[in-house]
Amino acid sequence: FYYNLPSNYGEVHVGLYNGETYSKAEVNDQKAVQVRGTVRPFARSIPVLRGLRLTAFYDGDNYVKDAERTRFIGQVTFEHTYVNAGFDYLNAKDQTSATRLDVEGKGYSIWATPKSPKGFEALLRYDHLTPNTRFDSQARSRTIVGVAYWFPHEGNVSAAILVDYDGQTFDNITPAQPKEQRIAVHGLVSF
Repeated sequence: FYYNLPSNYGEVHVGLYNGETYSKAEVNDQKAVQVRGTVRPFARSIPVLRGLRLTAFYDGDNYVKDAERTRFIGQVTFEHTYVNAGFDYLNAKDQTSATRLDVEGKGYSIWATPKSPKGFEALLRYDHLTPNTRFDSQARSRTIVGVAYWFPHEGNVSAAILVDYDGQTFDNITPAQPKEQRIAVHGLVSF
């Protein structure tokens, strides 16, 4: 089922699915339900807030009967001439068989890309994920910060350069993992 809300206020998509897609053979008799909805609450009013979107996605499935596999993702995004920003939340539950304990993972990501009219753009992102909430101390965090410059357009050619820092920490992960840090220069030419 798919439905567009009137006046560009959003959309809803609901589906009932069978199997593991085309990637492998059917392993159980369970069906999955997926629901995705997006709402633009200010699509026709308050011009500065027209770029606000609220999205939710839910996937309810089972590995076998009484062994759930669920995913919930909630997202708030904002698009504007001078900034794109967002917040994502994830909650996942897996129980690979009816005799095993379920595993619940949670996490979030917050990001923004402020832009200037002079061609500069920043990249700001922070992720925090706990793969198994039974062990809250086993968290993973990632911070990305960068600065990009978009060169003036030459015909239909776009070009940019980005310098960024990417740092990751792994708290109490077994086996122990050291902090990771990278500095990179990226280039883009699109024509």
